Amino acid sequence: MSFLRLLSRIWDAITSLTRPPNPATLFRRADLYRQEGRFEEAADLVAQGLRLSPNNGVGHLLSAYLHLAFRQIGPAKSEFQSVLRLDPYHPRALLGLAKIALEERDIAACRPFLDKALQYYPDFPEARALQEMVSGWSVVAAGPGQAPAYAGPPLQLERLKPPAGGREFVLTQADGTLVFAQHGDKDAEDLAAHVTQVFRIASATLQRAGLGALRRGIVQAAAETSFFRSNDRLILSLSFPHDVKIGFGILETDKLWTNSLRELGVRA
Repeated sequence: MSFLRLLSRIWDAITSLTRPPNPATLFRRADLYRQEGRFEEAADLVAQGLRLSPNNGVGHLLSAYLHLAFRQIGPAKSEFQSVLRLDPYHPRALLGLAKIALEERDIAACRPFLDKALQYYPDFPEARALQEMVSGWSVVAAGPGQAPAYAGPPLQLERLKPPAGGREFVLTQADGTLVFAQHGDKDAEDLAAHVTQVFRIASATLQRAGLGALRRGIVQAAAETSFFRSNDRLILSLSFPHDVKIGFGILETDKLWTNSLRELGVRA
C-alpha cells in the first residue's frame, strides 16, 4: 500500500468519527438502546435525530415508545399522532393509540384504532389478538368515583405486613373493585383499574395461547418492577424499584398474598 493511500485511509477514519451521524443511524442506535433498557440514552439520540429530520416517522414512533417507557402518556399520544399525520394507516402507531385507550379504560376509543389497523394490515397479529381480547369487554367503564364499592371485611395495613421496600401495593376484585390500597389516596381507584386491565390483557393472552389462567406475573418497566398474584376472585399487585432481585420480589409478594387471603377469610 502506498504512503498516500495510507494517509487517505487514516483521513477517512478520522472524518468518519467527526462527521455528524445521519438521522437513520441515530434512530437505529436509539432503538438498540431502547431494547437494552437504556432509555435516557435512546431518548437523547431520538431528539438529535428529530432535530435533523423533524418529519421522520421512525423517529416519532421511537419517541412515542420511549415516552411510554417513562409512563408519559400525553407525550406518547402526541408522538403516535405525529406518525399518523405522516402515514394515516401506520399499524404500529394505531396499535400504540389502541393500547393507550385500553389502559385509560376507553374501550370505545380503542376499537376503531384496531379496526383501522386491521383493515389495511389484516395479518397484523398483535392488533388481531388485542381485538379478540376486547371484543367482549364492556364499552362503558366506571369513571373516577363511580367504581363499585367493596363490601367485604376491612383490612388493616399492619396485619397485612407489606415489605418495607415495596410500593403501590393494591388488592382488587377481578371486576376492578378496589379492596385495599397501601396509601388509600385519590389515585387508588385508578391504580386498581390499571392493575385489573393489565391482569385482563395478560390473562387473555395466556388463554389465547392455551396456557390457562394467570396466577403469577412480573412486569418490568424503566422505573419499577411489579409482581402479581391472582385467583378467580382477587388480584394483588406489588411494585418495587426496577433493580429489585426477582426472587426477593416473588417471595415478598407471596407472603403478602397469603396474609391478604387470611385476613379476608379466603382459602388459598
